[in-house]
Parts: sequence; structure tokens; C-alpha cells
Amino acid sequence: MPGMNRHPALRLRISLEGIEPSIWRTVIFPRNATLHELHRAIQILFGWYDYHLYQFEIDSRCFEAPDEEAEGEDSTRTRLSKLITGPGQVFHYVYDFGDNWIHRIEVEDDDVSADPGWTPWLVDGERRGPPEDCGGVSGYQRLVEAINAPPETLDEEGRDFVRWGGDGFDPEEFSVSQARHALLLSAAWGCLEGRSVFSA
Repeated sequence: MPGMNRHPALRLRISLEGIEPSIWRTVIFPRNATLHELHRAIQILFGWYDYHLYQFEIDSRCFEAPDEEAEGEDSTRTRLSKLITGPGQVFHYVYDFGDNWIHRIEVEDDDVSADPGWTPWLVDGERRGPPEDCGGVSGYQRLVEAINAPPETLDEEGRDFVRWGGDGFDPEEFSVSQARHALLLSAAWGCLEGRSVFSA
């Protein structure tokens, strides 16, 4: 990451629980970012569409986007720097309370010096994120089984799973460079903070 102007950042490893082989991403993320900004970055990195509610669970505290029905603390006003205690700390991000996608987030390093023009920065990752609304871990596993099965052996449910995944869905396919580009562009446009590139 080029540049001389540096700021403090975290190295986070984010992985989906309950799925093997693992679907994971490692990212350098600004230490002073809000939890809501991390939420939006995770949406990009795992290919989610931000259709559903979410929450962070950190040391018995719950953080959510502000909403009249939200019971947790405000994720848009809570910065990672106030919550991170050091390397090895683990917390969770839950997306879609129906499918219940639980992301395990481990702090690998809390003392990274990063160029603000090149963060967030995707370091590495493997495997494509599950499609939205595919039924959680069990539904995703059935989807992968159906995709890998000979078409003539599928029953109607199996064919439905293949159609749900979409044409050409490959669970092993993940482009670090494409995801990195999407993340950097979203940050540059202010989309992680909630500003629209089209706003005045």
C-alpha cells in the first residue's frame, strides 16, 4: 500500500461460521471506523446485498443500525477503536436473522500502519459468499451438493436450488482483485459511511 501519510489500522480475519471449506477474508481496516462502516465493507467482501438487518456482538454488547425497533447500541456512532482490546480478540457479525449468517471476526493485529488512501484493503480471501436467502448454512450446503451433482440425478428440490444459485454459480470462485477494487471504490465514494455518490 503506497504513500507516506499513515494512520492506525487493524488486520481482521472474517470467516463464515459453520461452512467447510471456509469462506474467509482478511482485511486491513481503519481503527477509527465505525461498526456500521465495517458492516458495509463485509457486505461488499462477501457479496451480500444489504437486504436484511444485522448486529455485532462484542463482549456481551450488541450493536445495530439505528431503527425504532432496534434494541442494541447504535453501530453508526460506535468506533472500533473503543472496542478493540488487542490481537486474538474475537467478535461476531450476524447478518439476516432468518438465514442467520454468523461471521467470526478475529483481530490478527491491532497496530498496523496504513495509507488512508489505500484502506480498507483486502489482503486475501477464499471462496464465494453464499447467495442471499438460500436458507442459511444448511440451505447453502444443499445448494453446493445440487450444483456438484449430475443434473440427471437431481429431484425437483435439487433443481430449485440450482436455479436459486443462478447460472454459473461457482462456490470456489473468488477474485481478490475485483473485491479489493469494489471495496476501495466504495470507500473513496463515501459509500461505506452512508453517503451517496449521487448526492449533492
